[in-house]
Amino acid sequence: MTLQPRHLVRALVSCAVLIFARPPAFALDWPVAVKIITGTFGEDRGDHFHNGIDIGGGSQDVHPVLPGELVFRYDEASDYSSLPRGTGSFVVLHHDQDILSLYCHLQNGSLGPERTAYVPAERLGMIGDTGHANGPHLHFTVFDEQAGSTVNPLAFLPPLPDRPPPVIRHVLLASGDQRQLLESRATLKQGRAEILVEVYDLREDVAFSWPLAPASVSASVDGVEVSRISFDSLQVVEGKAVLSGTTLSRGQVYDSAGLLRCGTVELRPGESQLRLAARGCAGNEAVKIISFSVHE
Repeated sequence: MTLQPRHLVRALVSCAVLIFARPPAFALDWPVAVKIITGTFGEDRGDHFHNGIDIGGGSQDVHPVLPGELVFRYDEASDYSSLPRGTGSFVVLHHDQDILSLYCHLQNGSLGPERTAYVPAERLGMIGDTGHANGPHLHFTVFDEQAGSTVNPLAFLPPLPDRPPPVIRHVLLASGDQRQLLESRATLKQGRAEILVEVYDLREDVAFSWPLAPASVSASVDGVEVSRISFDSLQVVEGKAVLSGTTLSRGQVYDSAGLLRCGTVELRPGESQLRLAARGCAGNEAVKIISFSVHE
């Protein structure tokens, strides 16, 4: 069953978020024919960052995104071992440039014959709901061994239509236990406050709201950038999942209500302007500008 040490697979299935240490130079094919994104990279999953993308589209074959060699293959139905149960039945492949790809929640019994190497035309299994899956979908993760990080697959897959821009809904200022909704022409007291933002991208294929994590969010006050959060990649640093190029853990990126923490600002007397920009996975952008005044 195993062709590589198990600790490698454990690292894959528990990985967190980071920025690229080197510019990756690879392009991926989609692992399925029907491509419906139901979960994006970097989402807040309560106790961890989401370290891949979720792809729906119903029961369909799953193929390698690149030619690769088999690293690990696990069928939950035939070998219910001590492996992490959340991934269900899954396959891990190794590709050129030290890239690993991970395909999770495959249907039990759908994994084909064990091979040493696979090409994209060959089937790895079928989309299922094994492990900790809320409905049938493929959880797909890409790991850059040289950088030691999990990277956002959407940066390397052919782009999908994504017409709706991200939504910047509520903006709050938090000081201690106090939170205040920030709206245009608001008058605030002088002091120091944290910017909290409800922001999300939207699925293209449904008429109802299905929030997804955006690719990046930035905040600036009076033309000075106070924060920029980019969901490019994840890394484990001293046992903690941290965001790309930072030392920010999940709790430092999201607050307890799932709002994005977009930096701290000094509120000084006078007129000020907050500019928020959110970029979707296809590059479309939403901007929200809020003008406010501060008194002593």
